[in-house]
Amino acid sequence: MRDASGRAEGMGGPGLSPNALLIGLIFCGVGFGIGAGALAGSGAAFVFLMSGWVLGLCLHEYGHARAALSWGLPPTGALSLDPLRAPNPVVTMLLPALFTVMGGVGFPGGAGLPGRVGGPPEAGLSRGRQSAVAAAGPAMSVLFLVVLALLYALASPGAETLRAVLAVSVLFQGTALVLGLMPIPGLDGYGIVRPWLSGPPASPPSPPWAFADRMARHSGLVLLGLFLVSAAFTRPLFRASLLLTDLLGIDLADVIAGFRLVRLW
Repeated sequence: MRDASGRAEGMGGPGLSPNALLIGLIFCGVGFGIGAGALAGSGAAFVFLMSGWVLGLCLHEYGHARAALSWGLPPTGALSLDPLRAPNPVVTMLLPALFTVMGGVGFPGGAGLPGRVGGPPEAGLSRGRQSAVAAAGPAMSVLFLVVLALLYALASPGAETLRAVLAVSVLFQGTALVLGLMPIPGLDGYGIVRPWLSGPPASPPSPPWAFADRMARHSGLVLLGLFLVSAAFTRPLFRASLLLTDLLGIDLADVIAGFRLVRLW
C-alpha cells in the first residue's frame, strides 16, 4: 500500500533527485568560482563544461518524459532529472558525454524513452502527439541554450574565462541540437518525422521503415556510428552551430578561447 508521497509520485512522477541537485551545485559553484577568479585553468573549465553538459542532457530527457506524461504515458525516472534514472542511461547519458569528451563535438543522446520511436499502437498516441513527445526534448535543450546565452550576456566583460566557458558551452549545446534534429534513426529528428512517413498508427510499417525502426531501437549503435564518422561532418556541423551562437550574441573570440581552454587532450 502506497503512502501519500507514493501516490503523488505515481500521479506526477518522481521528485527532484539528490543527484540532480549535486550536478546543479557543481555547475553553479564552479561557474561562480571561475567568475570570481577563485578557480582557473583547463581543469575547472572542463568540469564546468561537462557538469553543464550532463545537466543539459537531464533537462532534455525531462522534456521528453514530461510531454509523454501529459499525454497519458507512464512516468519515468527522467522526471527526477537524475541521470542514473533516465531511460537507457548508457545511450541517453554515458555515450553522449563520452563522445563529447573524445570527439570535441557536442553529441546528442539517443532515443531512450520507451514508446517514443515510431509510435507503437499500444502507446495510443496520435501522430501529432508522437511528434510532440519527440520534439519536447530538443525544446528543453533550446531553453537551456537560451539560459546559457543569457548568463553569457550578464557576465562581466572582465570575467573573460567565465565568458569563454559559457560561450563554448553554448557551442556544444548547439552542435548537439543540430545533430539531434537530423532525421537519423535513433535521434529525435527521426522521432519527430517518423509518425508522418507511414500509414495509420495501428498499421504495420513497410519493410524500409521497419528496418529504420529497428535501427532506432539500437540508438547506441547509431551514436557509435556517428562518432566514428564524425570527422566527415564536423566542419559543417560547427558552421551551423557557430551561426546559432552568433544569433544568440556570442562573440566568436570567446568561443575559440573557450574551446582551447576545455581541450585537455
